Amino acid sequence: MSLRHILLGMLQQPHSGYDIKKEFEKSLRNFWRAELSQIYPLLQKMEAEGLISSKVGASDIGPRKRIYRRAAKGSRELNAWLSDGPVVGTERIGYLAQVYFLGHLKDHDKAITFMEELLAYMRRWLDLLESSEAEWRANDPRYPDGLPDSEFYPQLTLDLGLRKVRANVEWCEDCLERMQKRRQRARAG
Repeated sequence: MSLRHILLGMLQQPHSGYDIKKEFEKSLRNFWRAELSQIYPLLQKMEAEGLISSKVGASDIGPRKRIYRRAAKGSRELNAWLSDGPVVGTERIGYLAQVYFLGHLKDHDKAITFMEELLAYMRRWLDLLESSEAEWRANDPRYPDGLPDSEFYPQLTLDLGLRKVRANVEWCEDCLERMQKRRQRARAG
């Protein structure tokens, strides 16, 4: 999967780079992150390749903004990417690599603190996703299975995000309990 294809998908409707960043934070955050420093250079490159076009338009607030839209060539590339089958790769999960090596600390208290911080992060992330789902559910009586395609498939990604983060919270809680018991055994002797 690439940011390029995600941007092509997001440009089904015209958007500014800032609007795209806001959409990442609202809807795609459970599986992809991108910064404006990545988005704008790629939009410029995609425009040079003829995948998208842009024009400067008025802004409700502040200076004028550049609005991007997907071109026919970009639609063809997006359709080819979607038709090529699932892009399945190996996830890189930094915190899991850290957990793998926590024994190198040789300090149960520091390891437990690490896991407590990870659990707190996962709980905050779960709260954000649950808030998104609750807002969607409250504002659209068609939620979830009656949504139009443009919202149904994004909802499926939110559903997976919720399931994964709930599992992560449960895993962190279990790890923390086991680590605390391990510390007690070490102190006992």
